[in-house]
This record gives sequence, C-alpha cells and structure tokens, in this order.
Amino acid sequence: MKVVENLFPELCNIYGESYSVEYLSRCNGDIKLVQTNHKDVPAFVTEDVDMVYLGCSSERKQEQIIEILKPYKARIKELIDKGTIFLATGNAIEVFGKSIKDEDRVIEALGLFEFDSVRYMEAERHNSQYVGSFKADNGPITMLGHRSQFSFAYGDFENFPHWLDIEIGIGMNKETKREGIHYNNFFATYSLGPCLIMNPLFAKYLLRLMDIDDSLLFENEIMEAYEYRKHELRENLANS
Repeated sequence: MKVVENLFPELCNIYGESYSVEYLSRCNGDIKLVQTNHKDVPAFVTEDVDMVYLGCSSERKQEQIIEILKPYKARIKELIDKGTIFLATGNAIEVFGKSIKDEDRVIEALGLFEFDSVRYMEAERHNSQYVGSFKADNGPITMLGHRSQFSFAYGDFENFPHWLDIEIGIGMNKETKREGIHYNNFFATYSLGPCLIMNPLFAKYLLRLMDIDDSLLFENEIMEAYEYRKHELRENLANS
C-alpha cells in the first residue's frame, strides 16, 4: 500500500487543490490517502510516506503553515534527499524558500531552496495561464497551469533546480521563463487548482514513481480534455 499525505486540507483548498490527491487515490486502489489536520502531527514525521502534498492557502494561513512545519524542517529535508515525492502548488511553493517579504515584514520560511518571495498586496492581483515543458526521464511532458497571485519569487533561476521551461506565460516572476522547483522527486509550482486533473501525463508519471499501475480514472475523457485545453491555451495565449 502506498501512502499519500494531504497536508492541512482545511487550510489549503482555496481552488480545489485537495482534489488532485483525491483523484490520484481514486486512480489506484493501492493508494491510501491520509488527510492531516493542521493540529495533528503529520504522518511523514513518524513514518515513511510515499508522497506529500501541500496546496494553496491565504497569506495569513501560509504563515501559520510555515510555523507548523518549522519543527519538521530536518525531517522534510531528509525525505526530499531520499527521494520521497513532494508536490506543492500555488503559494505553497514559497513555504520552502528562504523568506517572504511583505512590506516592512520579512517572514522566515523553511529555507530549503535558495529563493525569496515578495508580496505586492497593494498591487492588482496577477492572473495568467501558462504552457510549459517538464523534461521527464521518459521524455518531455507539456504542463498546463493557472495562476492568481499577489507574490512572486526571486533568485538565481538560471542556476536553480527549476521544474518547467515556460513556452507561453511567465515563470517564478515576470522576468523569467523558469517556473517551479524540481529536485529529486520534489515538485513545486505557482499553478493553482487540481493540477493533476489538468495534467494527466504528470499524474501518470507520479503513479509510475510510486511503482504502481499508471492507469487513470476516466483516462480517455481526461486526456481528451487535456489535449483540448492545451490547444486552446496555445491558441489564446499566443494571440493575446
């Protein structure tokens, strides 16, 4: 049985993020989905789980999540180094950087990756979509993403373990086409919502990483929707 832990779904489900791992668990009966409340000790602390998921939250709850996870920083690093699968979406990516600047406040994050984030809460919220490419070991995977955010990440992304090369859209900030984090089996992106529904090829990739059958629930329908969305995004974004 493969254990997939969904961290703090009561705090991190603004855009339906939790359904990513719910969907994954429905694809294969060999997956046990653990829903961890923010008041509980995460399962990954005391046992070896196969995958950990953290979704998007409000800015206030994001700071709460950082404080919850700080005591487990060494354990998180240990799991990342040994190849445990992590997936973080939306502003959860910022939890794993060095800091988040919010006007005159600097919020210390977990510091596991070398980048800093800046909130622009007085500015208009940035909304966009992207088409990017993930260089998977069995060939490139086209990834689709939607973003809605007040903050951006900054760092030396030319020498950074980024996840996606953006074809259309922006990356970690408006000046780069590098998006997300990919280190061992740690994956993070600013993309919102149930990203595994939007990206079935990546969902299949994660199932193979767990060494289980990669068949998807409603695979024909979800692949058809993915191809349609990919075509529409390329057409609409290229002409915008």
